[in-house]
Amino acid sequence: MKPVRGELVVVPDAKAFAEYGARLFAEEAAAARGRFVAGLAGGSTPRALYERLAAAPWRDSIDWTRIDLVLGDERFVAPDDDKSNVRMIRDALTAHLPAAPRLHQVPFDGMTVDQAAAAYQQDLAEVHGAATLDPSRPFFDLCLLGMGDDGHTASLLPGQDDLLGERQRWVIPVTKGRPEARVTLTYPILESARVVVFLVSGAGKRDMLDRVLSGSDRDVPAARLRPVGRLIWLADRDAAGRWAD
Repeated sequence: MKPVRGELVVVPDAKAFAEYGARLFAEEAAAARGRFVAGLAGGSTPRALYERLAAAPWRDSIDWTRIDLVLGDERFVAPDDDKSNVRMIRDALTAHLPAAPRLHQVPFDGMTVDQAAAAYQQDLAEVHGAATLDPSRPFFDLCLLGMGDDGHTASLLPGQDDLLGERQRWVIPVTKGRPEARVTLTYPILESARVVVFLVSGAGKRDMLDRVLSGSDRDVPAARLRPVGRLIWLADRDAAGRWAD
């Protein structure tokens, strides 16, 4: 079977999932000219991939000094909070690298969530060298995204039309639908990518992944993403279900 959009890669288990993702990151970084901008997913699914990137051989095969790492979303908490995505990325990846990449994080201290979203957008505009997006010059070389069992991606949440319909701002605050406020990238910047990879693992994601891949549910946030470049669904067998056959 082929998904209605994009390419499907099914791997047997968690180890192969992390290995494939790390290899893909390293290959895309090697192929990029000059600066390499990578979007990173938060949550539990990508942690093992980041830990694999931080180990040989991938750690030593990448020129980290020319890499910008951009978070797709963040809980509006202190950066050392246990719930912080940037803390997870530091613990799993950047603290173990031979050279420091530029890690762009949502500011927190002394700001409201609205101010933090605006400041993060300004930071990303400086990374891009422009305040507007051009389809011929994608923002991301590689963007890693997760998908929840409800079909959300980043912190673009089902049923929140104000979030899902935003087409001007790159970064917006999320103040409903989760216990804590969040800051998330929006469709325009997430779609401005040469390669988007959805990371989907575990049996709990099987039903939603099946609905998205088959096209039976085109309304959930993950299904709405239309990148300008390649779209890859990386799934382990538990998540892939019948798509693994």
